[in-house]
Amino acid sequence: MWAKLKRQIWQWRGVMITVPSIAGGLLILRLTGALQLLELVALDQMFRMRPFEPEDPRIVLVTVDESDITQIGRWPMSDAVLARLISSLKQQQPRVIGLDIFRDLPVEPGHQELVKVFKTTPNLIGIEKTIETTQGQIIQAPPILKKREQVSSSDLLLDADGRTRRSLLYLRTQDNQSISTLGAQLAFTYLEGEGIRRQPLGSHQNQFRLGRAVFTSLQPNDGGYVSVDSGGYQILSNFPRLKNGFRTISMTDVLQGRMPRDLIRDRIVIIGITAESIEDRFFTSYVTDPTTAPAGVEVHALLTSQLLCAALDGRPLLHVWAEALEWLWIVLWSTIGAVIGWTSPSPRRTVFGVFFLSIALLGGTYMLFLAGWWLIIIPPLLAIVGSAITSSSYLMWENLKEYARTLEQKVEERTLRLEQEIFERKQAQEKVSQQKQLLQTIVDHIPVMITLYDAQGRVEFVNRQLEQILGWSTTDLHHIDLIAECCSNQEEHQQVLDHMLTASGKWLDLKIKTKGERLVNTSWANVRLSNRLFVGIGQDISERLECELRERKLAEEASIIEERNRMAREIHDTLAQAFTGILIHVGATTLVLTDNLEATRAHLDTIEELARTGLAEARRSVAALRPQLLEEGDLSSALHRLVTQMRATTDTALIYNEVQGTAYLLPTEVENNLLRIGQEALTNAIKYAGASEIRVELAYDNAQCILRVKDDGRGFGVGSIPLSGGFGLLGMSERAEHIGAQLKIQSQPGQGTEIVVIVNRG
Repeated sequence: MWAKLKRQIWQWRGVMITVPSIAGGLLILRLTGALQLLELVALDQMFRMRPFEPEDPRIVLVTVDESDITQIGRWPMSDAVLARLISSLKQQQPRVIGLDIFRDLPVEPGHQELVKVFKTTPNLIGIEKTIETTQGQIIQAPPILKKREQVSSSDLLLDADGRTRRSLLYLRTQDNQSISTLGAQLAFTYLEGEGIRRQPLGSHQNQFRLGRAVFTSLQPNDGGYVSVDSGGYQILSNFPRLKNGFRTISMTDVLQGRMPRDLIRDRIVIIGITAESIEDRFFTSYVTDPTTAPAGVEVHALLTSQLLCAALDGRPLLHVWAEALEWLWIVLWSTIGAVIGWTSPSPRRTVFGVFFLSIALLGGTYMLFLAGWWLIIIPPLLAIVGSAITSSSYLMWENLKEYARTLEQKVEERTLRLEQEIFERKQAQEKVSQQKQLLQTIVDHIPVMITLYDAQGRVEFVNRQLEQILGWSTTDLHHIDLIAECCSNQEEHQQVLDHMLTASGKWLDLKIKTKGERLVNTSWANVRLSNRLFVGIGQDISERLECELRERKLAEEASIIEERNRMAREIHDTLAQAFTGILIHVGATTLVLTDNLEATRAHLDTIEELARTGLAEARRSVAALRPQLLEEGDLSSALHRLVTQMRATTDTALIYNEVQGTAYLLPTEVENNLLRIGQEALTNAIKYAGASEIRVELAYDNAQCILRVKDDGRGFGVGSIPLSGGFGLLGMSERAEHIGAQLKIQSQPGQGTEIVVIVNRG
């Protein structure tokens, strides 16, 4: 059994070390008063979170504010004014009147009148200051009220931070006589009218029953207080939270007869000063703004309301636990925090546990506060947090020590394995090095260009074949963007990058600038090695394109010869025959000219028809040789007529924009090729684009002439169609290259096509 107990103690050693340390330290801090201010601030916050309560209809305040002082023209007010005020109030027969204005000396005129009012008002309670001021002074009550024992104390208790959280019910005067405070005396007098009197409980006179409430005097260490001065009979202030305060009426309204009927009948009336110029303001737990601090008369009214609500309505007073229970309360939360820190598998779980339990602590103490119990908050909160941190840290330290011991053993074992692994790795590295050299030799001697690049298109390796053809080394390509070197705009740059990253295996023809600023025709296909690594395989197709160009020129020459033969046949079969027929009919016309007019007319009609037919055939043959449109005007008008002619053959809207800039003549060959490129672009757009609109635009500036043909058709991927493919792209490219022009083709699937030709003026 002892062994089992030892195991249990060892298992929970962190908790057993943490709880006495943290809880003991907090108890010491609490006994020294170091946590008192924090505890009082927490109490204030709970007061401010309390819901509003309805105003107390049993209390009415008669206030003297700045406007009242201005009305009477002096301060303090004369005894005559005060006498008239009390007399006016007596007319509605209040149950008790509290006078929260010092009147230890006469203030003429009207002193005798005031004395008479004092004598004839048995339910009037005056005030005196019983506790000495910082100058050692006290303020006496009016002698006549003192003699009639209608005097109470106006003293209020302030904590170290200047707030009123404790209330005096009664205290001892300098001549050792018991005297109630104003708020308490007013409540006691009112309750006597209800048949309720104080009933002492026990022999120590620190408890008494008043109606439905039992009052217990405050002790020096109750609640969050530590060694507080508990002289007299004090209770914890549990003032109601009123949204609009008490019902009030100004002194001026009372004196001028503007007091509502039965406003104060059978109620408690308290006369007091609320003027800002008379510094009589006090901070309660509810106050956060100095401008809203209640006046002394309002604080007395709050105490009166607290006592009445407790005695008549059963509203709870503010109770506290015994000091021993508060110590156990701190130890309990310290234990909870230590257990959380010791048993949580991770610091995050510890934080979550402490957080939620802290919320539970705060919520529980607030609910108990609403029920009338003030439980200390700060020491338990510090206990759970401090204990959780301490036990968790201790556990981490123990785990680290255990881990260090285990690690030391593993290091020894690992050292032996590492020695063996190092030997095996050296052998593997030698083998890999040999294979790498073999692979490098193969890659360098393969008759194609090879690049290795990442998912952003950055080149990481090139082989020797690429260095020989383009001149760029791997080091060079680390500092330049090879894609940008072969693209004329951002759109083309993105198309090439997409082709590289798609890695579909299809070939893409590109003109790449060498390190020596020379353009090389190449064709590339790409393969994906992994999610971030790609291989590009390229070929130099310059010789192949030159061969294709030579073959194309030979084919064009043969085509020209064939066309000439065709035209010769056409001229022989059409023009020659037509003109022969004309000659025959002219001779026949000569023979019958004088003999038969009708036959003559018939021959002439036939001659006219043959002549027109021959002329049409001649024009058709000539049009097959050169563009007649340029013979009849400049490039702009030729394009305009071309658009007009083609508009009649299609439903597509063909629009020719006005010439931009000032037109000028270009060399005949340049204009001829520009017209043919425009004609080819229009034909392609009409045949293949499926466009609803095609625009042709010609622009001139000082240095360049720009031809632009743009449609809103289906478009195509420029990189997916080589120049040697369809759509007459090769023919347009060759015509542009022949006149030294720059040809740009911009297109995306679904976004239309734009063909731009730029030629220098010179």
